[in-house]
Amino acid sequence: MSTINTIKIAIVSDIACPWCFIGKRRMEAAIRNTKATNPNVEFEVTWHPYQLNPNMSKEPQPKRHYYSSKFGESRVAAMIPRMVQTAKADGINLSYDGVVSNTFDGHRMINWAKAFGKQDDMVEELFKAYHENEKSISDPNILSDAAENIGLSKEEALVYLESDEDVEHVKNEIKRSNLAGINGVPNFTIQDRYTLSGAQEPSVFEETFDLVLGNQEA
Repeated sequence: MSTINTIKIAIVSDIACPWCFIGKRRMEAAIRNTKATNPNVEFEVTWHPYQLNPNMSKEPQPKRHYYSSKFGESRVAAMIPRMVQTAKADGINLSYDGVVSNTFDGHRMINWAKAFGKQDDMVEELFKAYHENEKSISDPNILSDAAENIGLSKEEALVYLESDEDVEHVKNEIKRSNLAGINGVPNFTIQDRYTLSGAQEPSVFEETFDLVLGNQEA
């Protein structure tokens, strides 16, 4: 028998996806609950990129206009209040008065932050910027501000964004998720064994963590 001290969670996500932000909050609640009863267990969370609309322009457009053109005004009129209420229950203040734009450079920033051990911090910062603070996450200034907000260099972030560093890497990561059959986000793979699709309730994550901790055969 070998004791599992670290539970690995790989998440495929898009910054523009509200359910990905909600899923993050629910996963975090489950992690807190699990650690309360298993204080020696650590969690290693890794984020991987996905784009719901890879062809979207980097030029920002009003979020409500985008959703209305995609889903229809009547559907959006019903959807927005429901989404706002759902997110609020998880401590998220969703705003639909901001803008939408291409998320690729945001994913590059998440990848960049990983090298500094700040990947999860960057994900959090960009989720808040996009979903709560009505920011364009294709704007280099917004992205570099996010870097500064989590203790990284704004200047280095701008240099990185102006280069083509990791462009192919991020493209290949997105392609890998598509080839793996992931066609919706969020998608959570726990301990390379169990897959959860969508923003599951904390109890579902906890059950999966318990399953991992109960399968300790070497």
